[in-house]
Amino acid sequence: MDDTQVSQIQALAEPILSERGMELVELTCRPQGGQLHVRLLVDRSGGVTIQQCAQVNQRLGAAMETGQVIEGGYTIEVSSPGLDRPLVTPRDFQRAIGEELRLDVATPEGRTKEVGGMLLAVQPDAVVIKTADGNMTVLLSLVRTAKKALRW
Repeated sequence: MDDTQVSQIQALAEPILSERGMELVELTCRPQGGQLHVRLLVDRSGGVTIQQCAQVNQRLGAAMETGQVIEGGYTIEVSSPGLDRPLVTPRDFQRAIGEELRLDVATPEGRTKEVGGMLLAVQPDAVVIKTADGNMTVLLSLVRTAKKALRW
């Protein structure tokens, strides 16, 4: 599969996702079992349901058939990155505003401490977390791992 086809699939997927308040996290296309496997990871604030993934799959499949983007057989998989996916990029943190997070943060002593609470804001080099002790600004350079938390 060439980059032009990947770009075409992405161009078809973006408006379908946008109208549902979703965004594309990752798009991969790989040969599998004699056909092409198109995999989309999608997310939105508050998460994505299985039903929403199925709807996107159906709409994208129809758009790809109409646009005749791929010659031959292919499968489409649409899924959410999941709760255990680490937050790494500023875009990941932006999507998680208003949600509970668990961060492992480096301390001046060279250790790691766990910080948990609601993500209030994302700044260019830091995040603001509402903890039980009040708001805390954490430099992104000190965050070792960050994940969404089911409960804190």
